[in-house]
Amino acid sequence: MYNHYLYLYRIFTLVLVFASFALSAQSTYYVSPSGSDDATGSSLANAWQTIEYGLATIAPGDTLLVADGLYVETDLVIDQQSTEDKPTVVKSINQWGAKLESNRQYATVLRTEGARHVVIDGFEVFNPEDRPFEDWNTGINIYRSNFVTVQNCYVHDCGCGGIGGRESDYMTIRRNVTRDNAKTNPYNCSGISIYQPTQLDDEPGTHILIAENVCFENECRLPFTPLGFTTPTDGNGIILDDFNWTQSLGDGPQQEPYVAQTIVENNLSFNNGGAGMKAYEVANAIFRNNTSVHNNYVLEEYTSNLGEIAGEFVRGSIEIYNNMIVQGFGQKGHAVHWQPSSPEATFFLKSNIIVGDIGLNRPATEMTDNITVTYDEQSFPRFGQIIPDDFEFSSVDDFRPFFGLRTDSPGIDHADPSLAPTTDLNGNPRPANGPVDAGAFEGPVTAVGPVPSDRVFEQTFTSAVGDINLNGLKDPFFRTPPRAIEREALGTVANEEDLSATWSATYDETYLYFFVDVTDNRLRNNSANPSDDDGVELFIDADNSRGDAYDGVNDFHYIFGYNDQIIIERAMNATQGVIAVQSSSFTGYTKEIAIPWTTLGVSPAEGTEIGLDFWINDDDNDGAIDGRLTWQDRENEAGENPRALGIARLESSEEVATIFGVTDGLNIAVDGEYEEGWWNAETLSLGNLIDGNSDGPEDLSATWRALWNPTFLYLYVSVTDDALRDNSSDYYNDDAIEVYLDFGLECTDEYDANDRQLSVAWNSNSVSVEQGTVGQGAFTTVKNTDVGYDVEIRLPWASVGFTPAEGKYFGLDVHVTDDDNVSSRDAKHAWFATADESEENPSTFGIVRLGEAAPTAVFNSVVAETLQVVPNPTSGMVRLEMPATPETVTVTDLRGRVVVSDKAVRMLDLSELAAGTYIITAVIDGGIWRGTVVR
Repeated sequence: MYNHYLYLYRIFTLVLVFASFALSAQSTYYVSPSGSDDATGSSLANAWQTIEYGLATIAPGDTLLVADGLYVETDLVIDQQSTEDKPTVVKSINQWGAKLESNRQYATVLRTEGARHVVIDGFEVFNPEDRPFEDWNTGINIYRSNFVTVQNCYVHDCGCGGIGGRESDYMTIRRNVTRDNAKTNPYNCSGISIYQPTQLDDEPGTHILIAENVCFENECRLPFTPLGFTTPTDGNGIILDDFNWTQSLGDGPQQEPYVAQTIVENNLSFNNGGAGMKAYEVANAIFRNNTSVHNNYVLEEYTSNLGEIAGEFVRGSIEIYNNMIVQGFGQKGHAVHWQPSSPEATFFLKSNIIVGDIGLNRPATEMTDNITVTYDEQSFPRFGQIIPDDFEFSSVDDFRPFFGLRTDSPGIDHADPSLAPTTDLNGNPRPANGPVDAGAFEGPVTAVGPVPSDRVFEQTFTSAVGDINLNGLKDPFFRTPPRAIEREALGTVANEEDLSATWSATYDETYLYFFVDVTDNRLRNNSANPSDDDGVELFIDADNSRGDAYDGVNDFHYIFGYNDQIIIERAMNATQGVIAVQSSSFTGYTKEIAIPWTTLGVSPAEGTEIGLDFWINDDDNDGAIDGRLTWQDRENEAGENPRALGIARLESSEEVATIFGVTDGLNIAVDGEYEEGWWNAETLSLGNLIDGNSDGPEDLSATWRALWNPTFLYLYVSVTDDALRDNSSDYYNDDAIEVYLDFGLECTDEYDANDRQLSVAWNSNSVSVEQGTVGQGAFTTVKNTDVGYDVEIRLPWASVGFTPAEGKYFGLDVHVTDDDNVSSRDAKHAWFATADESEENPSTFGIVRLGEAAPTAVFNSVVAETLQVVPNPTSGMVRLEMPATPETVTVTDLRGRVVVSDKAVRMLDLSELAAGTYIITAVIDGGIWRGTVVR
């Protein structure tokens, strides 16, 4: 009896043990678009229907397999606390087969939160192309989680980042493609971003690994407004961001700086608006065997403080080994940039192939075995081929034929094997045979497409804002900076005095215009063949068809010989309406050329591209030419092969600001008061941040206006600045405004007799002349306001030698500086300039036009309908008496500063405004309604 009970007890115990094991063992569940959330989820035949239900149901350590199909779901959360040996796995059964489409504006599509030991594998995550919302979302995000891997995913068209990690540790992001993200979020994001990680422990080794990813066409289109920037700052392929916790965007309390090791290896990053790869406020990062090509195409418009691979405000160690780095041709900035922020910061740059400039704010700790060439040698790496516009891909493996290295690449066998990972982007072993190769791909590839001898030069030029005067002198409406013609394609050029040249272009509805400025110390015109003398030859592929031979339709070869009156066109004798005017200079000659669009057979429009190149011929010895310079053509083949030409792209010009005349009967008293005369002057914002950083519009913002009469130019600058300083010996390190003037509108890159730089320091009440001369009569008043200060300036035309008249143009820009402490300035804003170069370069100024007299009232019935505001005056709420609800409503003070703005409302709360008079503008179907209200 005893033995019988003992036997039963043992059986019962075993049953409990096995039951307990079954409950704790890993399980696999399934999701399918054809499933049901009422099913068991235990097989594809019994799959759940939604990923959301699956994530809420599985236990830590389970696997959720997702079948092919479209899942319109957002804010999917993985929060399981799993273990290293039993991670939670959420996986698309087939890579990119399970497609997660967002249906929300703000929420991340798929994220971990408070999770541990999770794997996300193989999903395609995106926003719909015709989405009805302006998305701010991130595709996949690791949030306050540890030991998370995101791999084999394709994340694209998300308004913020593609794949991100935040306030987490031990993250692996591997073999993903991120494309076309970050365009519509003012917080500025990137393809892959690790932001403010939180260090879990002090264990040695790699805590964050970003490897074998492909990131391209990610870009920011909005300024980073939450931190006060007026331009984009990111849109990088990969960024390690604020590991030192210097920004105030985190949800939780301030953390200690993250100092564990991060490795970024075997990644391909190309054609991103920001950097290819960036470490910002990072203490310990290694970038090795990456390929970074032609990034920064958005950010280069605003600053030169850039790098294809960059370490900015570095407090620890940045190491860059074995990379292939190619700075885009013609871009500002650098291929490699390092900016330390502490004396202890170290920088190692070893065994890289670098096409472009190296910009170091302090000498590197070690810089050895790098191969560096000038940034225009775009073909130097010898990549496999050019990616076509219609390229389609199914994984990271499909990029190797394009960015793998050909057998003649200098990157073959160049890398240091002791500093390289053991595999490449495609998982191939390093080394494949012999030494290790530079870049993301190991081993050579065979070129399977056309590889030009050099990357095609591309240049954008703008339409003319005024009538071009063809007189052989550079017209001021050639606004694009001159481009050098400097390739030595034939013969020998001794130096710049022997031969050098630049070209500029513009256009209107009738003509395509060129201005070519040639320096030549010995001029000849004595040969039967004009190509054997000094002169300019111009090649145009008007429809940019880029054939291998002239097509007999839109391909042209013009010859403008030195001192020749006859214009030659060799392809089709297409000289109808073509005009060329030559002018002599002290150093050579110029050619101003106009070619009708009808002769070229195309119509101008913004975005139109034409093939273009120049030959500048030099004859020093009365025989055949001695040398020839070109813009693009390397092999002296433009006369036969339009593919040898560069590309020029048409762009509409910036809008010209109009300076209205002072209305008869009004007197502008230069007293700092914003009186009636100023009310209808055009208000323009100093919206370009060109130096430093500002903490929002209260820290620094400004507007400017101008008026004129036959005697004076008047300027009124209204500055918002919450901390005013005048404690430095130099005005530009304190709070001040600067005014730049180019009365000749030559748009040259250095100052001449027509150019002026003026300054007015806060608290000074005097105009200082920094460059140029100003005679008697310049006067200013500076007046403090409740938000900053206003500056009113009167400048006599006679004092600068300019005769005003309606319709005349000149160059102008206005800058404002900000100093919040006792040292150098903190920020500088400009109206027109996009870089802090105006002290040396008048071509950075904007254009203004003297217009007719300003309207005489605050609002004009021809321009705006009268808006009734009830009650008026008011102590708070007002109602707008209108026939329909307006699309937008804007309230400004009498200085033109926006104080309230809203959409689709008829009631406004003005209770927070100071006492005074305000202007309310409302828009209905494009029509303007305007009125005043007294608070």
